[in-house]
Amino acid sequence: MPRKFDPDEKSRIQRKLLEAGRSLFAKYGFKKTNVGELAQAAGIASGTFYLFYRSKEELFFELMEEEERSIQQSVLARLENASESKDAIRLLFKEGFRLMTESPIIREVLLPEQLEAVVRKLPPEKVERNYAMDVRKLSPLIRRWQEDGALRADMSPEIIVSMLRSLLLLSLHKHTIGESVYEATMEALIGAVADGLSVETKGGRPHDRG
Repeated sequence: MPRKFDPDEKSRIQRKLLEAGRSLFAKYGFKKTNVGELAQAAGIASGTFYLFYRSKEELFFELMEEEERSIQQSVLARLENASESKDAIRLLFKEGFRLMTESPIIREVLLPEQLEAVVRKLPPEKVERNYAMDVRKLSPLIRRWQEDGALRADMSPEIIVSMLRSLLLLSLHKHTIGESVYEATMEALIGAVADGLSVETKGGRPHDRG
């Protein structure tokens, strides 16, 4: 029979596995890290690993979600008292994009085949939950800007969050876009999206509360 753990021991082992994953994935990369190494670093047997996660992909995805939550909190804290303007909308996209691409864990899936390998091993509901989490975190800010007249109200928060996620996914194609023009291209795209989402006054200037 599978070994049973009391809640405190289960929580402790799971935290050790997450710490092991964060360290090993960052040091050796996702592909070169296996379940045996993760289990050994956490001080458990390889078979015990599967009592907590069905695959190393599932462990990695949980780490990725932790990183995303941390990044969202950082971005939202910076925007908490920002005036509702095109610059604030641009900051939401640019800062989120910068922090995502600088994360050692998230950088591990910034290759198309790597992301596909992770997602392929996950239950579909986990991927859907990830999108729902983004919508839940960012929707209050988006709705506030819409209510204040700074952000287009004809788009749902879900679509605006999806646009942000789509921009982030473009980082998967850095080599295809061309490294020499990649940064300038992303800057231009973020600016174009911010311009398209901002509400302008009749005089052509972005709305800003006075």
